[in-house]
Amino acid sequence: MSGEDLYRPHTSTIMAKQDLDQEEQLETSVYTNKAAALVVDWQNSGSTAKSNYEVDRLVHEVILHPDFQLDQLRSFNAARENQKADLAEARSPLLEAFQHADICITVPSGNKDALPRSFPIPGLYFRKLTTLIKNSFESPLSSMFHFTPFKMYRTRPDGKGKERIFLEIYDSDVLWDEHNKVQHALTDDPTCKQEKVVAALMFWSDATHLASFGTAKLWPIYMLFGNLSKYVRCQPDSGATTHVAYIPPLPDSLQDQLKSFHEKWDTQQKDILTHCRRELIHGVWKFLLNDDFQHAYKYGIVVQGQDQIE
Repeated sequence: MSGEDLYRPHTSTIMAKQDLDQEEQLETSVYTNKAAALVVDWQNSGSTAKSNYEVDRLVHEVILHPDFQLDQLRSFNAARENQKADLAEARSPLLEAFQHADICITVPSGNKDALPRSFPIPGLYFRKLTTLIKNSFESPLSSMFHFTPFKMYRTRPDGKGKERIFLEIYDSDVLWDEHNKVQHALTDDPTCKQEKVVAALMFWSDATHLASFGTAKLWPIYMLFGNLSKYVRCQPDSGATTHVAYIPPLPDSLQDQLKSFHEKWDTQQKDILTHCRRELIHGVWKFLLNDDFQHAYKYGIVVQGQDQIE
């Protein structure tokens, strides 16, 4: 028996090794190193929403962070970690001052012979407007409130008469008229001798994450006072903005329920969801404009200013 080595490598095996060597050489020549090549390959695969800035942030703020330990990610699961963060955020001290409620929205069936159906939307956090008004009037910020509206004029440069200047809510005709109405409005106390003023409430909202971690999203409603100069309100550290409510998003499970309930879901999905969001907003304001607030709106409430005067 001959001692000749009969092994003959398959051609595909040789080519595969050559291709691999060429690929590694190409990566080395194109990118700074193998690690950089892996990061860029991750950026350009999967989701297309990964910008250069976000990838830089991933490397410099996460991977190169002194507390980052690779061994701790052996069993990493993003969904599990986000769920833990959401549960922790639900117990946040920020929300302890808020009341919690579920909102019921009504959705038509899409069939004139079928009745509409109500769907619960959980997760509304809100505070009573009357409580926030009283707290604001008692706060040091109220020392800068304008309780009595006025009109401002300036003399024209040519000296021919005066012209009206509009700068703030408290020098507008609207607040001037409302102030005059309030002076003659009935109260639930016939013997009331307190000064009557208007609390000019301003509301605005925008979407935001509840925190910088987790996936929980809420849509906050803020309240400000038109009695305060806009130059104070706009200062980030003024404390003039009050959190009134956090509107919950429509849960993912709602779409599955609507799909099986609404006969025209396949062709009118966008319009149906628009209706649901509109009903959700109206449901939120039913909690905010409650009986307590409506009574205050009609008859007024007694508040004590920072100067201890009611």
